[in-house]
Amino acid sequence: MEDITYFLVGKLEGGRERAKSILPTYPCLQPADTTAYRIALAKYLEGLRSAVAHASRAHMNDPTGKQPATPAGDEVSAWWWKDVVVRKSILDECSGDRFERLILALSSHAILKNAVRMRTGSPSSSLQVQGSSVCLDREVRAK
Repeated sequence: MEDITYFLVGKLEGGRERAKSILPTYPCLQPADTTAYRIALAKYLEGLRSAVAHASRAHMNDPTGKQPATPAGDEVSAWWWKDVVVRKSILDECSGDRFERLILALSSHAILKNAVRMRTGSPSSSLQVQGSSVCLDREVRAK
């Protein structure tokens, strides 16, 4: 669980350095590290969920009633966070329907954010797998 969530937070935040600042106890070598990691992850996920919920409400309460052609941010389209519960106890159990929904929402959010980056041509659009760059399908077609 720690490896997967660390990877996804790294993708959301744009790099391993930023993920390391958010989740400083990774890799978890001691049981105390795991507890601290899950506390930090729960705080991060709750903040992310809150930001998405507030962005969605602000978008729905737009007085003009018009929706932009493209979302103002990737959080506007992140409807999957709506019914997700973030609790440290869910992360401690690492099983069950709530845990699966939480991991699904996190991974969906990471995919959406990276898709937005790819569309805008951000330099972080290539995937990194164990230090080597992997070309995306779009880049391969261009060659």
